[in-house]
This record gives sequence, structure tokens and C-alpha cells, in this order.
Amino acid sequence: MCRTRARRQTLAWVLALLSGIAFVFFNYRYVRNFIEGPYAFEPDGLGHITDAETTPDYFVSVVGEKVFDTGIQEVTTTTRNGVKEGTRVSAGYYAFVVGDRLLIVKSANQPPNKISGELTPFTSDLSGQLFSGADGRKLQEKCYPFYLESEGFRYPGYWGIGIGWLFVGLFWKFGRRAWIQWRDVSKHPAVKRVEQWGDPVGVSVEAQRELSNSVLYKSNGIFITSRYVLHKGFFTFNILRFDDLLWAYKKVTQRSTYFIPTGKSFAATLIFYGGSQTFSGNERQVDDVLTLASGKAPWAIVGYSTEINDIFSKRTSEFCQAVEARRQELSKRSL
Repeated sequence: MCRTRARRQTLAWVLALLSGIAFVFFNYRYVRNFIEGPYAFEPDGLGHITDAETTPDYFVSVVGEKVFDTGIQEVTTTTRNGVKEGTRVSAGYYAFVVGDRLLIVKSANQPPNKISGELTPFTSDLSGQLFSGADGRKLQEKCYPFYLESEGFRYPGYWGIGIGWLFVGLFWKFGRRAWIQWRDVSKHPAVKRVEQWGDPVGVSVEAQRELSNSVLYKSNGIFITSRYVLHKGFFTFNILRFDDLLWAYKKVTQRSTYFIPTGKSFAATLIFYGGSQTFSGNERQVDDVLTLASGKAPWAIVGYSTEINDIFSKRTSEFCQAVEARRQELSKRSL
């Protein structure tokens, strides 16, 4: 089971890596412009571009002989709960004289003569604003069939680089670990834990027998037998034993919708040497699991209080020593 889960994790990480590579490949046009651009364009170069969405070089830098304000502005309106709070001018549209034609430039501020940005096709709304009426049609004849968006071109790339580095770090940490555990299952933490219990083959056979024939409670991939608590997920596997139980308590969560109580959820939290597990179910199932745990490990602390939680969180070794003292005392009584 440990090897199977490690193999699945490895394949999932490899698939994620290949998906990332494929994403970069399918966005090669943007990646190349992000790295190599902005490309310096002269009037003749702009004149040869007929479609801004397909031209290879669309992150460009241009120099305008003169700059005119068209008077067209982009206005952003902010609302809260459907109520208008205010408006602000977020950008303006300017006409650059580039050669014998005009290049419309969208910019948040009055642009300098030299500016860089992304060549973008005109939207129908923008065309309607700029080129309406007879004067607008004359203006359209003098303009290039696209405009320049001066801000935001590299923002997606920066986000992509950050996400890429994050993925590389996660891949190195978790993907590499899954690969190591797949190749050498003895590196898996569950296998290491079982080896500390004695004969790993004997424990594995016993756990498999109980998992196949004597599961007492199960919920959401958690299987509780007379000796073990096992978690079987598509990517995860874990095994803990009641002999290592330290603390068990019931967790009750009140659910509500718009501050109206709609029900409760129940869970049994079991904390062992080497890990913990949470069993969710109805209240009766949770109570039965806690009763089973207290019977299998009478030395364990059962119940929750702020004081117990503080001791466990801040003075874990002291907590464990107290549990071991209870175990020894119960062992002496049974003799």
C-alpha cells in the first residue's frame, strides 16, 4: 500500500510537471515576447502588421513624433452591495503620430514620446467611442488597426514565474520524496514506524488480516480495527496502533447558515506516538470509537480541556511522561 501510494504521488507530480511544460509551450508566443521584448518598431514595421492577435512580435516599443489626447477616458466605478461608492479615471487614450499614421495608446498617465506595451485589437465599444460619426471615420482611416496597451503585459509573466518557482520547490520537496519512497519503500514514514514495532512482515500480515476481516468502524477512508487505525486514501496511506495512543477526545462543530444553527458534526481525534487521526461520523459512532480507544489504551488521556491542550502543545514531553506513568501504574495493578 505504501509503495502504491508513493507511485501514484510520483506519477501525479510528473503529470503536473508535464502539464506546466505544455502550458509554457502553448503560450510560447507570450513567453518569447516576455523574454525578448519589447521590440523596437519603426513606422514601416507597424504598417506591415494586419492582425495584432497573430503577429509574432506584439510587445513593442514605439516613438511618437507628437502625442495628442483624444479625450476618451476609461472610468472605473466602485460599488458595494450594489450601491455606487465612487468613480475614478483609470486610463486615457492618446494618439501617437508614428510616421504618417496614428497609433492609439491606452495609458494611465500622460505618456512620453517613447512608450512600450502590447498591441491589442480594438474592441467594438472602443471603436464606437473613437470612430463614431464622420470625423471618427476619417480618424479611423489614419489609425493603425490596433492600439497599444501600455500597462500590464508582463504581470501574468511575473505571476507565472512566481508560481513556477513555487511549483519547483514543491516538486523538489514532495515529488522527490515520493520518488524515493517508491524506489525504496523502507523510506516511507509508515514503514519506518512499523519497523519500530517489531517484525514488519508479521505486523503487515496482521494488519492486512484485520483490515480484510475485522474492521469495526470506517469513515472517509479511516478504518479502525481491534488493534490499528488505518488511513487509506488515493495518494496517502498511514497506520497507527492503539498501543501508542496518548490522547483521545470528541470534537463537536456547530454548523450555521446566516447565524442560524443548522446542525452539528462530530469527530473523534486520536493522537498517537508518531501521528494522529480524526474519525468523523455521527455522535453514536464517535462515542463508540472513543469507548473502544479507552478500552484498548486505558492509560491514554480521554477528554478535552484547555489545560490538557496547553500541556500537550507546550510541554509535550511532560504530557508523554504522565501517560507512560499511567501505563506503568496500570501494568503493576494487573500483575
